[in-house]
Amino acid sequence: MKKKLMVGGLLPALVLSTCGLAGAQPAAMDTLTAMEQNPEAGSQMRASTEPVTQESLQEMRRQLEEQLQQAQELQNRLNAQLGSLEKRMKKVEKKTNEPNIEIHGYGRLRWDGHHYEDLQGPSNKKSVWLNLFVKHRINDRWTLNSEHEFENNLSDNKGAYEGDGKNYSRPVLQLYTEGSIGDVNVKLGRYYLQSPYKFTFDEKIDGVQVRYGLPTKWGRKANFTLNWGNTSTNTLYGEKRDSAPWDHFFSADFKVLSLMGEFPVAKNTNISTHYGKMTHRNEHWSRKTWSIGFDTKLNRDLKLTAAIAKSDSEGLNKSHFIQLQYKEARPDIPGSYDIYVKKYLQRGHTGMTNWFNDDIEPTHGKYRGELEKNATFWDHRQGEFNGIRVGVDFVPVRNTKLLLHYTFGKMGLFDPGMSKLTGKRDDYSFFRAQWEMYF
Repeated sequence: MKKKLMVGGLLPALVLSTCGLAGAQPAAMDTLTAMEQNPEAGSQMRASTEPVTQESLQEMRRQLEEQLQQAQELQNRLNAQLGSLEKRMKKVEKKTNEPNIEIHGYGRLRWDGHHYEDLQGPSNKKSVWLNLFVKHRINDRWTLNSEHEFENNLSDNKGAYEGDGKNYSRPVLQLYTEGSIGDVNVKLGRYYLQSPYKFTFDEKIDGVQVRYGLPTKWGRKANFTLNWGNTSTNTLYGEKRDSAPWDHFFSADFKVLSLMGEFPVAKNTNISTHYGKMTHRNEHWSRKTWSIGFDTKLNRDLKLTAAIAKSDSEGLNKSHFIQLQYKEARPDIPGSYDIYVKKYLQRGHTGMTNWFNDDIEPTHGKYRGELEKNATFWDHRQGEFNGIRVGVDFVPVRNTKLLLHYTFGKMGLFDPGMSKLTGKRDDYSFFRAQWEMYF
C-alpha cells in the first residue's frame, strides 16, 4: 500500500517539476544571451554577486573621483565660455547704449544785480548761456573731451567772444583727453582745475592731472590728485614784492602746482586738503596757499561744510567759510529742493586764482571798465568780503533748476600801494536769479 502511495505522489511531482523546468528554460536562455551581447552588464551582475572588499571600495572611489574631475573640468570650460559670451554681450550693449560720440549740456538764463555803497554804475546784467560738452570714446579706457561755452549779454546784446580784449574769446573752454593707466586716472590738455569746495582755485589750466584712489572701509576712496601746468590769472593784483605792487593787468603766465587729498574719515564725513603754488614764468615771483576743510551729514537731510585757507602773501592772506544746507535739489528728481546759508570771510590774496569766490564781484573785476568812468572808482578798490549768502534751489520739472540767492555784507577797501586794507568797509549786496535747463 505504501508503495502505491509513494508512486502516486512522486509521479505528479515529477511531472510538475519537469513542466516547471521546461517553462523556465526560455527566460534563462534570454538572460544568457543578454550577458553575451553586453559583457559590461554581465560583469556588473557578476560583481553584484561578488562580496564587497576594501579593494573594490577603493576602486569605486577612484572611479567616482575621476568622474568628478571630468565634470569639474567640463564645468570650468562651460564657465569660461559663458564669461567670454557675457563680455562680448556687454561690449555690444555698450556700443549700443554708449555711442562713440556723446553730446550733452545745459542752458542758463541769468540776472545778476550788484550794489556797491557810494558807487553807481551799470552793475546789473542779464545774460543767456549755452554750454555744450562733447565726449568721443577713443577706446574702452580713453576719451577725448571738450566744452564749448557761448554767452550773450542781453543788456547790451553783446557776446562774450568778440575778441575786443574785454572778454575772453575762447569758445573752446576745455579740450583734454582722459583715461587710465593701470589704477591711475590721467587727464591731459586744457581743463578746469578746482580745489576742494572751489575755495582757493577755480580756473582752467593747460597741463596734466594724475589721480590715484585707495579703497577705505567707508566704501568711498581716498583720492590723491596732482596737477601741474600753466594758467593766466590776475590774482596777484596788489601783491607787494620788492616794494612794488603788481598791476593786475600784468599778472599772467603762471606755472601751477596743485596737490589735493580727499579722505573719508567716517560714514558721512570727509576731510579735504589742498596745497598750491603758482610761479610767474618771467618774474619768478610766487605764492603758496594751503587749505583744509570738511563736509559731513548731520542727519539724512542736513549737511555741514567748512574750510579755512592761508597763503604766504604779506597781506589779505586768510579766508574761511562755513555752510549749512538742508535737502538737495537734483535735476533728475522733480520737486526736489535745497535751502542753504553760507558765511564768508574772503581776502583777495588767499587763493591762487580767485580774488573772491561764488561770483562775488570786486570793483576791479568784470565791471571795472564801466565803473572806472566814475570819479570815485579808485577809492573803492576792494580786497576783502565779509558777509552771508542765503539761497534756494528748486527743480519744478525734470532736467531744470531754478536758483535764487542773495548775498550781503561788507567790502573792505584796499590800498594796492601798501598791499593792505585801508580800514574802511562799504556795504555790498548781490542778488542772482537763474534758470537752468539740462539736455
